[in-house]
Formats: sequence, C-alpha cells, structure tokens
Amino acid sequence: MKSLGIITINYQRPQILRLWCAMIKRLRNDTQTYIPAVVVSEECDKTVCNQYQVWHVTQNNHPVTEKFNRAFQYMKGQNVDAVMITGSDDIFSTRFYEATLAQVNNDIDVVGINSLYFYAGDGQSRGQMVKLVRAPETPLLGTGKTVSKRVLDQCDWRLWNQQRNWGMDAIASKTINQYAKSRVAIDEMLVDVKTRTNLNSFNVWGKRLPQIPAQRFYEILSEEELQILKSL
Repeated sequence: MKSLGIITINYQRPQILRLWCAMIKRLRNDTQTYIPAVVVSEECDKTVCNQYQVWHVTQNNHPVTEKFNRAFQYMKGQNVDAVMITGSDDIFSTRFYEATLAQVNNDIDVVGINSLYFYAGDGQSRGQMVKLVRAPETPLLGTGKTVSKRVLDQCDWRLWNQQRNWGMDAIASKTINQYAKSRVAIDEMLVDVKTRTNLNSFNVWGKRLPQIPAQRFYEILSEEELQILKSL
C-alpha cells in the first residue's frame, strides 16, 4: 500500500482550518491509517494543527505559490508516494480519499476531479449547495489534484516556478504536464465551503449551477465537522 500525503495552506481563517483538520481526523479514523498532512500558514494556526496531529509550517502569505512549494518540500521528507493539493476550505469524503489512493496504488501520475460542489457556509445563502460538472475531456480541476512521486522527483518537488498570488493552478499544471504520463478523474464528493473571506463568494456559483441537497454533504461529515460547520 502506497502513502498519500495531503497539503493545504491557510490565511486568517481559523474556523475553516479547524474544519479541515477535523476532516483529516475523520479520514484517519475511517481508514485506520495515519495519513500525513501538513498546513503552511501563519504561526497562530500552529496550536490548532497540533491539536489534530497535523504538521504545521510557518510561512508568510506572499507569495502564495511559495507556501505551496514549502508544503511539497515538507512532504518530500516524509517518504510519501503522492501528494494531494487542497485548499483549507476543501472538505471531501472518505470515499474520495480511498478512490484517490487506489489510483495512486495503480501508479497513475495525476488523479483529480472534473466535478466540484460549492457550499454556502455563511451569509444569506447559508446551507445551500450547488454542483459544477465539467466535460470529461476538460483538464482536471486544481483542487483535490494528486501528483505522484515520479512526477515530483522530476521537478524537485517544486510545481510552482513563479512567485505569484494568483493563477496558481495554471503554473502547477504547466509543470506537471511536462512529466505526467497518465491521468484519471474520480467521481467522489469534494466540497468547496464558501464563506465571506473567499475571493469568489458562493453567489458567483449559486446563481448559475444546479442546486444539490446539502444533506449529501452532511452525511459524509463526522459529528465534530458538523458542529464546526454550524459555527462558521
């Protein structure tokens, strides 16, 4: 069985980060395995990470690309076979993790998704959820993307060769595409939890995507995650 590490970055969203860490706790409990996970963010997040046995690396918020590079460099030292990229507001099911790991065990270079859920964590639309579905031939979405050690070794575990605070997926994809031989899209639930602090609010998506019952999201969460979600 290969090892799949999970990384994220955070900035001034303590409750969102707590929700992400609680997800890691659920994944470990459900799979009965220790899943390597690291957060790169401000020093103030270290306490929460320690509570959930998630590694923490302190890094300034600018440039954001360097925060992701630091996360990968940390994972390089943890002897993992692949790394999954997530935002701290991305919450996914245990089946999503298991399906991704299955493809890692099949030696697939890049695993990801073509569909994504958006959930309104606060505001007037609180509790609403919509789903984005893209064509199968569309490039994999940036969030939830898992990259194999074989690809990472060829770029020295640095997917971002530019210092940027935007356009990060495009930069990483360009690096990955130089080396990736195989790609697979999985069809499991990953939810982007939107709050007021997001660059793109829920309303950007909520007005033009089909609504999905939020109960489907709640059912994948632990009781602890549900309580944190209610507190956002």
